[in-house]
Amino acid sequence: MLKLQSEFQQRLENNPFFKHIGFEFFQEEGSEIVLKLPLKQDLLNTNKTLHGGVHASMLDAVQTVVLRNLYRCSVSALNLDVHYFAPSVTGNLFARAKVLQQGYKLATVEAEITDEQQQLIAKGTGVYKIAR
Repeated sequence: MLKLQSEFQQRLENNPFFKHIGFEFFQEEGSEIVLKLPLKQDLLNTNKTLHGGVHASMLDAVQTVVLRNLYRCSVSALNLDVHYFAPSVTGNLFARAKVLQQGYKLATVEAEITDEQQQLIAKGTGVYKIAR
């Protein structure tokens, strides 16, 4: 499994956007990189559920982190498809990503967001340009 470099993790934790949203990265021993989001009132939409843009940001963030950690360089999203399955109101969300295709210039990644009960909340696939 991928191990998040401590220097890279520190840069992520100091990222103003990640701080604003409330993203937290962690990795259990021997497992994949996981992005955690404790839900806050200011991230909810007019329906009082998590705004869809936050789901998309979370999927993009975990996919980007997995690829940057793998390639050790910057990556840029070319496409991101998001599918929404269930609303979120309270608690924590968790995102995990898996590389589907790893090329020299492009990579395809799939990610899922689940809640604390392992319910699938959203799923996304992204194509990323590798900046070598």
